[in-house]
Amino acid sequence: MFDLLAEPERFAPLLPDYEGMSLEDPTHFTVRIVIAVAQIQGQAELAMELCEAVRPSMVEYRGQGIMAGSQLNLGLQFHIAPCGSMSEVNWQGEFSLDGQLAFIAGGLIEPMGRKHFDRMAQRLGANLGAEPATEIPQAPETGE
Repeated sequence: MFDLLAEPERFAPLLPDYEGMSLEDPTHFTVRIVIAVAQIQGQAELAMELCEAVRPSMVEYRGQGIMAGSQLNLGLQFHIAPCGSMSEVNWQGEFSLDGQLAFIAGGLIEPMGRKHFDRMAQRLGANLGAEPATEIPQAPETGE
C-alpha cells in the first residue's frame, strides 16, 4: 500500500485524466492531465512534489500548474493505518483554480473537483485489488 502511494511512477497514473509523466528525481515530477471546465478543455502540466513519505503511515503530494492562464493547485495527503490484517487509508484532497478560468467556471469547480477525487479513489481501489494483500505486523502483546 505505502509503495503504491509513495512512488511517483505508480501514483501519478491514479490521477484523474492522467496522460503522462516525466520524473525529474525521486521526489519531483511533472504530470500531464486533461482538464475540462465548463466549455473549456485543455491539458495542464502539473509540477508535482512528493513532500513527505513516512513509512508506513503517511504520504503527501503538492502540485501546481497553469491552464488557460489560470493557476491550478493540488494537494493530496494519505494516512495509512493498520486495521487488523489489512490497511485503512484516509485521505484528503485540495484543488484550487484561480484566474479567468475560475471566473468562467464559477460554481462548476467544486462538483468537478469532487468527481475527480472520486475517480482517483476508484483507481486507487482497483490498483489495490490487483496488489497482493500484505499483512501488517502487529506489535507483540505483553501480558502482565
